[in-house]
Amino acid sequence: MGELVEAPSGSAPSAPTTFTSSPSVASFKQPLRAYLDAHPEFDGIAVGAFVFNPDGKLLLVQRAAHDSLPSLWEIPGGSCDFEDESLLHAVARELWEESGLRATSIVTLIGEGMVFFIRGNRRMCKYSFLTEVEGYDVKLDPNEHQAYLWVTEEEARTGKCGEVEFKYTFNEQREAVYEAFRLRNGANP
Repeated sequence: MGELVEAPSGSAPSAPTTFTSSPSVASFKQPLRAYLDAHPEFDGIAVGAFVFNPDGKLLLVQRAAHDSLPSLWEIPGGSCDFEDESLLHAVARELWEESGLRATSIVTLIGEGMVFFIRGNRRMCKYSFLTEVEGYDVKLDPNEHQAYLWVTEEEARTGKCGEVEFKYTFNEQREAVYEAFRLRNGANP
């Protein structure tokens, strides 16, 4: 059973940036500017981190009630910054900022990029990666997320973990969660 854990006040220190990555994600080892120059169809890039604990449960975080998409659930992630060394470094940074977890390895891309629009007509693409971490002691940034859960595949599919019912930010997020479980459980992509 999952246990809902709420965010304390405070924020995390700077993100650690030492991690490994598999050859399958090499195309994301470039700075945001270079990636956007090579992909002019996008105005920005967002990233997400799928993190499983040793029990095979996936980390989901609940968006802050005062933020956009209030109180909905997602994986840790956010926008790439021009200051990030690469898109993969953005994955590690966002994971650290939103959960306090340190990425040790970015393993593989889950699904394909999800295209969406913000602020009217800014075309974004979100790439999400299976990410291994050091430790599982989640520390949320309360400005962004208010709670977290470690969920089984069944809980992810039913939208209920213990007594907590949850809804995903987008249908595409839910489908990506299913794909992450499928890949983690050994299915071929």
